[in-house]
Amino acid sequence: MSVAAIVPAAGAGRRFGGRVPKLAMHVAGAPLIVQTLRALQQVPEVRWIIPVAAPGREAELASWLSANGITKALPPCTGGASRAESVARGFAAAPAQAKWILVHDGARPCVSLRLIHACLRQAKRSGAAVAGLPASVTVKLVGRGRRVVRTLERDGLWLIQTPQVFRRDWFGKALEKAQKRWAQFPDDASVLEAAGYRVVVVPGDPLNIKVTTRADMVLAEAILGSGAGAAAFAGR
Repeated sequence: MSVAAIVPAAGAGRRFGGRVPKLAMHVAGAPLIVQTLRALQQVPEVRWIIPVAAPGREAELASWLSANGITKALPPCTGGASRAESVARGFAAAPAQAKWILVHDGARPCVSLRLIHACLRQAKRSGAAVAGLPASVTVKLVGRGRRVVRTLERDGLWLIQTPQVFRRDWFGKALEKAQKRWAQFPDDASVLEAAGYRVVVVPGDPLNIKVTTRADMVLAEAILGSGAGAAAFAGR
């Protein structure tokens, strides 16, 4: 598989707070985004990494790539107004030789090599695959005034993670159909779903957390500090 990995890292990180952007915060000795890219750097099938930076932060991200030996990375793209638009810009920069597209959150530095390979294998079989965990807690739909509207049936509900891996031709056609409606898509797989493509879920990893708050950063530090990033979890 010749894979181009798109890494959206253009979010504002408002829930994280603070003066230093979330992805620039150091965790286990390196910027958060660098830890994420190190995991993808180790995957043989990933031939190109396409970081998508917040406007004005492209040069800074490029300097981190160079300083930390992320040799598969292409020059960072400039992100858009939404996640889907940012990923679409990354897709436009993918080399023509890439037949598969992998998308992974820049704020998920603890992804294991086993999970990445599981998503790649499933995508090769079915054309599109995403990592996810079955809901293990009660989920309620809440309306105005935080009033409960109803309790959702937990069976069949999954909490979706990244990596998400797609056939390049499928994703390209789905993005064409989605143009100018970027805000409607909460994740990358939903773009394919809206275009009629079937997406298969791969059992994810509870340690594959997305760093959203400062408490998440403490947890990521503990996970990464237990070894050498993704390499520590290769056999997990």
